[in-house]
Amino acid sequence: MEETERLVETHRWERPGIRSPHDRGYKKSLSRPGEFLHFLKKYVKADWMMELEECDLDLCDKEMLERDYAGKEADLLYRVHVPGGREVYIFILQELQSYVDYTMIFRVLIYVVNTLVKYFLDTDKKERERVGFRLPSMVPIVFYNGQDRWTAARSLEEYQSGGHLFGRHILNLEYYLVDLAEIEEEYILSTNRVLDNIMYCDKYRKKLELVGAVRAACDRVRKLGLQEQEEFRNWVKYILLSVCDNSEALVDEILSWAGNGEDDMAFEYTFVRVFREEREKVREEAREEGLAEGHAEGRAEGRVEAKTEDILELLEELGAVPEDLKERISGQKDWDTLRNWLKLAARVRSIEEFKGRISMSR
Repeated sequence: MEETERLVETHRWERPGIRSPHDRGYKKSLSRPGEFLHFLKKYVKADWMMELEECDLDLCDKEMLERDYAGKEADLLYRVHVPGGREVYIFILQELQSYVDYTMIFRVLIYVVNTLVKYFLDTDKKERERVGFRLPSMVPIVFYNGQDRWTAARSLEEYQSGGHLFGRHILNLEYYLVDLAEIEEEYILSTNRVLDNIMYCDKYRKKLELVGAVRAACDRVRKLGLQEQEEFRNWVKYILLSVCDNSEALVDEILSWAGNGEDDMAFEYTFVRVFREEREKVREEAREEGLAEGHAEGRAEGRVEAKTEDILELLEELGAVPEDLKERISGQKDWDTLRNWLKLAARVRSIEEFKGRISMSR
């Protein structure tokens, strides 16, 4: 598959060791105590979290974040005040990648140990030697948005060879797992927060599915405050830049449709068209490298062929394309007709609708 096609097919691409910009949208959202509390109550759902209020959460500064064995920091660390004056630290690790990290529980262990050591040493010696001194509880959360099922060990007992044999006589801990792929769309959309809409869009990787998710989320976000709308728009822009070859003009056009209240089909066509234009440009440049100057006819044929392929690819996302329809599309050489058919293919809901519409236009 060509590089451009790969970028169009999925809305997220990754390079080892580099977090894509839109991943930071999660961190920005979860850095607000109100949004983090919403995440805890809706997506983690531990009983003890349900009584918490926003005023109970304090986001710790960067100096408090410890590193694991590979030198990575936890994404966020909150100090939580629970009833009875007890102190709890909740830290979250965002596994915003396509693969499962089978060392996760060991990473969690290192975070916990490093944080508790720091807390112990930062406490006055007389205080920590007091009979009633206690270390704070450490609560780890792993948020995973990959497509593969999470199969890594979730407890330290499970990660140790024969750990189940020794009961409470070996070190153990377990993290809460929030796996985006396991959360139903309807449940995410049951509330309307910036984080909900980010998670909803992030569930979809194919371009036409993403089109619908972005459109629906944009409609929902318009009901939020201006700050929330801007936060969501910036996150969506990062996604679109990654699949539009960093073209600001294309992204701005898509976003202008996303926010102006026009009908869904017009928005969908605009979204799909910019992908097609970008890919057609790449194809055209590649063909021109192999064509001598003045071969205008050859270039025109290449453009027709590319347009035909685009129409068929759009229709194939709706189902199997009958052979007679393939032949009719492939046999069409009129450029304006093909452009109209491409628009139609981006708007119809079924192959049967497409066949009926082009038959009527004869």
